[in-house]
Amino acid sequence: MNRRTFLTTAALATTGLAGCSSTSTDSGDNKPGGQPTKTTAAKQSGGQRLAFGETFELPQVRLTLETPRATSRYTYTEDGEKQTAEAGEGKQWVVVPVRTVNTTDRTVRLPLTLNFKGVVNERVFHPGRNKSVPAKYIGGKVDSGESREGDVMFLTPADVSVDEFRIRYKEKRSSGSHEVWWQGSGQSD
Repeated sequence: MNRRTFLTTAALATTGLAGCSSTSTDSGDNKPGGQPTKTTAAKQSGGQRLAFGETFELPQVRLTLETPRATSRYTYTEDGEKQTAEAGEGKQWVVVPVRTVNTTDRTVRLPLTLNFKGVVNERVFHPGRNKSVPAKYIGGKVDSGESREGDVMFLTPADVSVDEFRIRYKEKRSSGSHEVWWQGSGQSD
């Protein structure tokens, strides 16, 4: 095999493999709207159970998730202008309002978006991380007494029912491991 044939073969093989390098842990960060490309099976086991609207008290942080709503079009205001994020054909946004409060007299880290998962039956949906939507909840470090409010957004198929939607929060913090499931008051384990 001459050098030209070898280089051509190597280039074709590399080009052919370029699209095969994805992993099963794709978070959707680089996708339009932050939608996940995969879901995984997860059963509701372990952790505390709360109804939407109830508050979970972590050491140093108060965390409340309100009832989810589904919409094909998410509207928000940015720089005084009304903006819209479309879910796309056959999809919807499941929007969950979140409020966190630093309950201490020092700086603490609030839960991050990546610590939340949406669950319907055994399908898990990861929150979109499209930071261009300013109403979105963003955790992180805050000073004493500060709070953060915003929406955690999940891009799901349009046939997903918010009545079946549960939210799982799971995180290891300096105070230990914490796991909580929020669900509608009519849902059973």
